[in-house]
Amino acid sequence: MSTECQEKAERQLCANCGVTIKWNIAKQQLECASCRTPYVPETTVERVEEHDFDGYVQREGERVSFPEDTTIVCGGCGARIAVDEFCTATVCPMCGSTQLLEERQEAGVPPDGLIPFRVDRETAQQNFSRWVKSRWFAPNQLKRACQGGKLQGVYLPFWTFDAEVTTDYRGQGGNTHTYRDSKGNTHSKINWRPVRGTVGGRYDDLQVCAALNTASQVVEKVLPYNTCENTVPFSHSYLSGFLAEHYAIPATQAVETAKSQIRDGQIHEAEQDIRSHGFSHTRVDDINITYHSVTYKHVLLPAWTSAFTYNGKQYIYIVNGESGKVGGQRPYSIPKIAAAVAVGVAAAAALMFFFEGRQTSSAPHMDGAEPPQAVVCQAESPWQTWDQQF
Repeated sequence: MSTECQEKAERQLCANCGVTIKWNIAKQQLECASCRTPYVPETTVERVEEHDFDGYVQREGERVSFPEDTTIVCGGCGARIAVDEFCTATVCPMCGSTQLLEERQEAGVPPDGLIPFRVDRETAQQNFSRWVKSRWFAPNQLKRACQGGKLQGVYLPFWTFDAEVTTDYRGQGGNTHTYRDSKGNTHSKINWRPVRGTVGGRYDDLQVCAALNTASQVVEKVLPYNTCENTVPFSHSYLSGFLAEHYAIPATQAVETAKSQIRDGQIHEAEQDIRSHGFSHTRVDDINITYHSVTYKHVLLPAWTSAFTYNGKQYIYIVNGESGKVGGQRPYSIPKIAAAVAVGVAAAAALMFFFEGRQTSSAPHMDGAEPPQAVVCQAESPWQTWDQQF
């Protein structure tokens, strides 16, 4: 590629026809949206780098994440969305609000890498539609929201952390003991013994969403991304035609979430270690984790998002732009739930009346005796009640 092509690729313009260069998801390459000339993304580094966490604070204030973009701030959820000149936004992809205001980009750590979109809008829409239709108690308004044009492509901000740790633990190991009392009854109890030990581990690419809005909660449902194998060095070219959210949670805060994940993992390792010593039951009373090294990187991960309003509340739906996995918040249709409960009650009552009727008909009949009152319940059928209520 000529120098001229490289320079114009950086500005997302084709050197041949001047039309915007965009990421072709089907071909997995950058190309001109008009003449289909392929382009190689221009990056400042050859590979995605991990950074020593001890140097994060200094790096935080040195550069800006998206110097060539305009940042819009949502007045509804506070999301900060980077928008280039070839991609406009009138609705916040995080909450559906139209309260968008322009603001200068704040200083921060630039992205080290990203995973380009691998799932196109049409596939994401199909996955989203299937997901919506599988929600039995979803309101009809939600199912109508799965029509085309509702999903927006956005890169979500993430921190990933690597760490090597050694953990000293203190706990108990137990085995079940069965015995009989003086009356011959069998009893079981667990005999516990104190144990101590040391375990460790290496954690690679623990993923923590850095968005401070509803999307950060929903995105947990579509994890993980394959950041170990599919992350490429950051290039501004990948963002052409998409939105990109600026991180709201700094790495100094996000690392605590990663440490919580590590703690859970080390407790599991301690339990496994206790079992390896012949115990069938485990208790971990205390752990002390030593971190030998912690590194991080800032990555942007692809997602298709849709916002939905129901009864005055906002609901967010996300499709993983790499795997196609769908996740979202769950509104419920009260009339549908009530109807299902009513049908269930009616069915149970009908079965009860049926079996009671059979028992009555099979009972010996006594001349001159009044029939049991139980058979005169059909006048208050639960199906009539259901019809009146709905």
